[in-house]
Amino acid sequence: MSVIEKARRLIEALLEREELTADDLRTLSGMEDQELELALALLEALGLVEREEGIIRWLGPELRGRAVIVRGKIDYVIQSPFEVRVFGLEDLKARAGS
Repeated sequence: MSVIEKARRLIEALLEREELTADDLRTLSGMEDQELELALALLEALGLVEREEGIIRWLGPELRGRAVIVRGKIDYVIQSPFEVRVFGLEDLKARAGS
């Protein structure tokens, strides 16, 4: 499997599950220890992931100075000064507004 394919699998796994352990990412991406560490270091330097207590969390690109509109049946919301997480009873749709 090519490096590009492994990287694509890594990003897809992070996008799908948002929080994974290094072991899970190693299995899902097919990367060796050193490849995975290098990829995660790069994603962390770009601000796309964070590591906390053995968990790698996908942050994705940030939306600054924009409103995010969420549509669907919302179950609950977790809010902090740094982020808002919205959980739905169904698939939610979101879009950035100005």
